[in-house]
Amino acid sequence: MRINYFILVFLYTLSVNAQVTNSFLPATNKKAQEAFDKSSKFFAEKNFEQANRWVEESLKFDSTFAEAHFRRAQLAEIFTQYDGALVSYRKAVTLRPDAPQFAVAYQKLIEHHLRAGEYAQAKADLEKYIPLLRPNSMALRRAQRQLATCDFGEKAIQKPLIINPEELSDTINASILQYFPSLTADGQTMLFTALKPENDEDLFISTFEQGHWQIPVPVSDKINTPDNEGTGVLSADGRTLVFTACNRRDGYGSCDLYISHRQGNEWEKPQNLGIAINTPYWESQAALSPDGRTLYFVSDRRGSIGGRDIWYSVLQPNGQWTTAQNLGPTINSLDDEASPFLHANGRTLFFASMGHEGLGGYDLFFADSTATGWQPPQNLGYPINTSDNQVALIITADSRYGYYSLDTKRIGNQRVSRLYRFELPQELKAKFTAANVLKGKVTDAKTQKPIKADLELIDLRTHKVVQKFVSEATAGQYLTALPNGAEWGLYVTAEGYFYKSLSFDYSQRQQAEGYQLDIQLDPLNREGFGILNNIYFETGKADLQDKSRTELEKLVQQLKQQATLRIEIAGHTDDIGDAKQNQVLSQKRAQSVVDYLIKAGIAATRIKAVGLGESKPIVPNTSDQNRQLNRRIEWRIW
Repeated sequence: MRINYFILVFLYTLSVNAQVTNSFLPATNKKAQEAFDKSSKFFAEKNFEQANRWVEESLKFDSTFAEAHFRRAQLAEIFTQYDGALVSYRKAVTLRPDAPQFAVAYQKLIEHHLRAGEYAQAKADLEKYIPLLRPNSMALRRAQRQLATCDFGEKAIQKPLIINPEELSDTINASILQYFPSLTADGQTMLFTALKPENDEDLFISTFEQGHWQIPVPVSDKINTPDNEGTGVLSADGRTLVFTACNRRDGYGSCDLYISHRQGNEWEKPQNLGIAINTPYWESQAALSPDGRTLYFVSDRRGSIGGRDIWYSVLQPNGQWTTAQNLGPTINSLDDEASPFLHANGRTLFFASMGHEGLGGYDLFFADSTATGWQPPQNLGYPINTSDNQVALIITADSRYGYYSLDTKRIGNQRVSRLYRFELPQELKAKFTAANVLKGKVTDAKTQKPIKADLELIDLRTHKVVQKFVSEATAGQYLTALPNGAEWGLYVTAEGYFYKSLSFDYSQRQQAEGYQLDIQLDPLNREGFGILNNIYFETGKADLQDKSRTELEKLVQQLKQQATLRIEIAGHTDDIGDAKQNQVLSQKRAQSVVDYLIKAGIAATRIKAVGLGESKPIVPNTSDQNRQLNRRIEWRIW
C-alpha cells in the first residue's frame, strides 16, 4: 500500500515533467548511459525495483552523471528513503545547478530546509530555483512566498523571545494524546480533547484546586459518545460549550459544530448549531467571545478566501445565530487558517495561519478588532513560532500564561502529545490588553436567595454594550472579564428588583487581577435605596458628563417599567471646602439628574431632588479614595 501511494504521487510528477527525460543530457560514459536508458524504461513501466537496480549500475560507471542522481532521488522517495532522496537531489543540483529539469529537486530541498529552519540554505536554493520557473506561474508565486519566509525567519531567530515551557502534570497528561485546551476566564477550569486507548476522541474537564489540576473526568455522557468529539471551547464563565462532532445523523456535513449549556452541574443534551453555521462542508475549531454571544470557527465552505477560513456568527436576542460571515481578507489569507481563540479582553484574536508571513508551515498570529475593523495580524515571534507547525494557543485573561499542546515523541508509530504552558514575555504582553476577572453571585438583599439576573458590561465612554450575560439560576453565580484600558459600567437587572450599577475605571491600569464581588439587588419596596455609581460631573460643577448617559438611561428605563415607582435623588459631597457651598452643589447635582429624567419623559411628581452636602459620608474623609466614594448620587424609594 505504501508503494502504491507513492506511485500515485509520482504519476503527477511524471506528467508535469513529461519532457524532462527527453531533455536529460547524455552521460559521458557510454555504459553509464546504457544503464540509465534501461532504468528509464523500467521507471516508465513502474517497475521501480529494476529501475533502481539499473540507475545504481549507471552511477558505478559515471558518478558525476547528474540525471542518474536525480533518478536515484525519485526512486528513494518511492521507497520512502527520504534522507537518501535528499542526498541524491542535492548531488543532482550541485552537478547541474541551472538545469530546468531539476526544478523538482530544488523544490524538494527547499521544503526540507524550510521545515528544518535552515533558512540560509533554503534561500540559496531559492535563488537558483526561481529563474527556472515560468513568469506569473503558481510555482513562482509560491517560491516568492518561501523566499519571504526565509527573510522573516532569519530576522526572527536573531531576536528570540525568552520563554520556558513547562509540561503540565501527569494528572492532566494522562493519555497518549491530549490537545486543544480551553480555559474559563478565571483559569480554574480546563477543557481539552484526549484520545482514549480504544482510539476514541472525547472531551475531558479538570478543575484547579489547592494549587493543582485535579484528575480529568469526561465532560458529560450527554456529550461524549462512542464516536469522536473534540476541539471544544468553553465560554468565559464555563457555562456554554461548543465542540466538533463528525458524521452524526443530525449533521449537515462531514464535521459540524454543536452547543450545550450547563444548568447547575449538569450539561444539557447538545444541539447542532444549525444551518446558519453548519454546511455540507467542514466546520470545526470553535472559539467564543467572553459572553458566549459571538462564535468564531474554521470552515472550508464556499466563499472562503483560501482553503480553510475563519468565520463568525452572532447570537441574536431571539436565541438564533446569524448566518455565518467570513472574517475577511485581513485575517484570512489565500492559504489555510486554523484554531481561532478570542482573548478575554474581547478584541484580540489569536489564530494559526499558513498564509501570513511567518517561519514556515502554520504560525501563530494575533490581531485586534477596532471600530474600523481588524488590524493586520502580527506574528507571535520565535521561538513560540518555529519552522514546525504551531497550530493552537490560548492565553489566560491576565495575559500571564499561554497554554498549548506539543508533540514530544513517538511510541512506535503513535505520536505523543502533551499539554504545556509558558509565561508570556513582557514584550509580548505589552502588545495586547490584559483583562481583569470579576466573579461572584447575585442575591436578594433581604433574603440572600440567589437571583437569575441579566448583566451588561458597557464602555462608559462609547456607551457600547460589550458583553451581555446572566447569573446562574440555582446559585446566582456569574463571571465576567473587564479588560484594561477603559472605564466600565456593569449593570445588573432582574424582574422585581431595582437595578444595580457598578463602576470600574481601568483606563490607566496595566496589570490584571481577579476579584470576588457578590452583588445584592434591592426589591422594589419602600425600603429600597442604592448608589448610582456611574453618574459623573465636571469638577466643582453640576454639569453632567457624557459618560453618565448610560446610567441615566438605565434609570429612565427602570422608572418607565415601574409606572408607580417614585424615587428621591440625593446628592452628596466630601468635606473639602465650605459646608454650605457643598450643600448647594449637592442640591444642584441632584437636580441635574432630576431634570434629565423629566426631559426623558418621567413625570415630575414621581421624582424629587435633595442635597445633603457633606453631612452623610459613607466612609471617613481620610483619603482621596474615600472622598471619591463620598461624592455620590443616591436613589431612594418614597
